[in-house]
Amino acid sequence: MAADLYLIAAQGTGTNSILYKNFAALKTATMADAVSFDNEDLYDVNSSVSFGSMLAGLGYKITLCPYTNVSYWKSVKSQLGASVDRIYLQVYDGGAGNDPAYWNSQMGMTVMPGLDSKTSGGGHTPGQVASRMAEWKAQAGIHGGFIWYYDAILNNPSAGSAADYAAAINNALSSPNAGSLTTGGTVAASSSNSPSGEGKEKAFDGSSATKWLIFANSGWIQYQFGNNASHAAATYSITSANDFPSRDPKNWTLLGSNDGTNWTTLDTRSNEAFASRFLTKTYAINQPSAFKYYRLHVTANNGGAELQIAEIGLYP
Repeated sequence: MAADLYLIAAQGTGTNSILYKNFAALKTATMADAVSFDNEDLYDVNSSVSFGSMLAGLGYKITLCPYTNVSYWKSVKSQLGASVDRIYLQVYDGGAGNDPAYWNSQMGMTVMPGLDSKTSGGGHTPGQVASRMAEWKAQAGIHGGFIWYYDAILNNPSAGSAADYAAAINNALSSPNAGSLTTGGTVAASSSNSPSGEGKEKAFDGSSATKWLIFANSGWIQYQFGNNASHAAATYSITSANDFPSRDPKNWTLLGSNDGTNWTTLDTRSNEAFASRFLTKTYAINQPSAFKYYRLHVTANNGGAELQIAEIGLYP
């Protein structure tokens, strides 16, 4: 940004300026459609806005990538208006303490936070990235995120691949039961010994950031449709929760009933594993039929003392 400031001071941003000609040529050669403002030292609002306005006139969108000095970024965003279509918030190094919800309120749009990958000096594993992204989704309504940076991932392959980090973000921010029939009904479970905030209803609340947990390695949870309705589910989904894979369900049976007493076996699974946190896996029901109740009976988890599930979905 320092070089841009001097060029703008010397030549402005008109069609005859070096900046204009260079970025016009770049757009033609690369077909790029956006420019990222990653300014970390020279916080000059006027030159930033002039530069951004020039880019917008060339057809570029503007991405902001702040980590500090919220007043500067807020002013730039305000003056560039709709030209800014993304804000990537650094939540690593100097910006490690950033709160996406706070930046949302200051910038007037939902930011996309970024974390650093795992290295010998710190950073985050894919599982830790998934957990934090899911928390920010619940607390700040984020719908995107990023990882810094690719070379560090390549240099630390034991921590996870680029695909692992991408899956961690995508799984954490997905809507695990979008389109599910599970709205407005009643939930029951084999055990009521769940921790506070991790009761049976959390398995059907539409958020992978929450979970149902019981202090047992097996148990059942069931859903009854509201208004005495019955539905034929053709598929169902299970989403893994935020932490220990040993708590994931391993063996289970899906059952259907119309009176809550007599049950029909709809699907049985054995030796299932969830490769990552907040991963949604979908299973087919071979002979769908309308039922008022659906029960997932987990007979074994993956070795832990507790059983947990983030979300369960039923789909027509």
